[in-house]
Amino acid sequence: MESGLSLVAIMPMGRVVSGKQRFSDGLLRRIGDAGRYLGGPSASGNPDLTLTPRDLHLSAGVSASLSAILGALRWGAVMIGLVFAAQQAATGDRRIVVTVTVAIFLTTWRTMSPLKLGDRSSTSIAWALGDVAILGAAIGLREGFANPLVGTLFVAVAIAAFGWGLPIGATAAVVAGSITTIVYYFGGDTFEPPSALAISTLAGSAILPGVALDRLLEYEGRRKLLVDERDKLNRTNQLLAVLNDLARALPSSLDQADVVKTARHELIETFDARRLALLAYEDGSYSTLVQDEFNLPPELPERDLPTVLRRAARSPEPLRIQNLSAVTNREGSGLYIRLVVRNRDTGLLAIEHDERNRYTERDRELLMGMAEMLALTLANARSFNRLRSLAAAEERSKIARDLHDRLGQYLTYIALELERINKDVPSAELKELQEDVQGAVSEFRDTLLELRTAVSADRPLSVVLPEVVDRFTKRSEVDITLVTPEKSQRLPSRVENEFLRIAQEALTNVEKHAAATRVHIRWTVSDGRGVLMIQDDGRGFDPAMGIRGNAYGLVGMRERAAAVGALLSISSELGQGTAITVQSSQHPNR
Repeated sequence: MESGLSLVAIMPMGRVVSGKQRFSDGLLRRIGDAGRYLGGPSASGNPDLTLTPRDLHLSAGVSASLSAILGALRWGAVMIGLVFAAQQAATGDRRIVVTVTVAIFLTTWRTMSPLKLGDRSSTSIAWALGDVAILGAAIGLREGFANPLVGTLFVAVAIAAFGWGLPIGATAAVVAGSITTIVYYFGGDTFEPPSALAISTLAGSAILPGVALDRLLEYEGRRKLLVDERDKLNRTNQLLAVLNDLARALPSSLDQADVVKTARHELIETFDARRLALLAYEDGSYSTLVQDEFNLPPELPERDLPTVLRRAARSPEPLRIQNLSAVTNREGSGLYIRLVVRNRDTGLLAIEHDERNRYTERDRELLMGMAEMLALTLANARSFNRLRSLAAAEERSKIARDLHDRLGQYLTYIALELERINKDVPSAELKELQEDVQGAVSEFRDTLLELRTAVSADRPLSVVLPEVVDRFTKRSEVDITLVTPEKSQRLPSRVENEFLRIAQEALTNVEKHAAATRVHIRWTVSDGRGVLMIQDDGRGFDPAMGIRGNAYGLVGMRERAAAVGALLSISSELGQGTAITVQSSQHPNR
């Protein structure tokens, strides 16, 4: 039986979606193309649809059916020929015996070792034409085209035409006619030219299967296109479902900490990630927002990125590595992609699994869609945090101006009036009231200074924080020790500014509530990571009670830390003091 027919559908030029296209940019176009494909090629033929035996693959069911049909045709021709050749063989005609022997042997051979139909190698084509030549010579030994086994020759020509198309079929017909006629002519029998019926049958054996092949290829091509596009639509629907869930989850908050938390959950659920890293890019360096089992420092420049991440940072397309052990010291496979918004890098995303060859092209396309959405959401959250910081700074300045222009003037006026009245009518009570008002004015001025104090490009936290501590020391009897890094070591101004507000709020709590005698403040910056620690020996509190809804100071500190992606922790016990620690990025083990 014949098998191995190689048939593959060629997609119309210009409709094949390149893997270099962004998923979101090409999604609607793919759906539109799929809709056009579902209509199939027109009955008149699609000029873009060029299908050849070499370029098409028939389904396993179709190939099995063809093999059975072709085998049945070969044996059918032999059986029919034997019925009519039996009488001639009974007369002892050796030539008809040779014909029968060759036909049975060749048919048996092709049943056990079928031709590779559609194989364009010269060897396969030569075998097909060789079968025709052998049968033509055997049939030419006795009566030529009047031989009762001539049907086996017509079937051999038909198989050549069906397997390789009309040109090879025509060649096979010429070979069959020529060899059969030549052998018959010199075989000793009275030569009679082939009849019109024989010639027509031989030509039909080449033409009809060739045309049938063309039609089969057309229908098989349509079927394959429909199957391919159905699969594409199914994959697209699945991708859209995932992206729809992500689209509803990510933009629900403009808080960066919430976005990062949601993104981490969605990525682990979608890709079954065992190792995950999400990095934000700004000012020429990367900061670690999330990392599971990657052991990255909180801040690092591009040149210090691990090899795979550095490749991803420079690649315009997502990386899909099926064997990590070849490029890293880890086992498994991974997906890596740049996060880009409006042609500007905003970060990197890395997903890894312990198994090799875990991620497919579908996972790669899905990551492209999720990464674009994640990059945009993170950019929006970052912009919102910046706007919130700017708005807060502007509001603080406005409040300071209003207080100075209104309340400050009233307090100053009251202090002056009390001084004048005390001069005219001296009184101990008026003297005490005047001192209280002057103290309030002094404290008011300190408050205005605190409101106006801010970190800038020229004044890092290591410069501003000592000024805040100095003012606190002048109005309080609390002993403060302060440790700061060198002025050259600093974080971005917007990050340090939030750390400053946290320190101010912590000192306010110490002054008003802690009843502390000593406070230790340490501000360190190492390898791009900043840590602020404020510890007092005051009365302390129960943290579970301290973060209740009306504990606005602690809630505000947490919000400020989250606004710059920092982690704030509070440790306190009743009678044991309080320790507040702020880290500029998540700890690798968190």
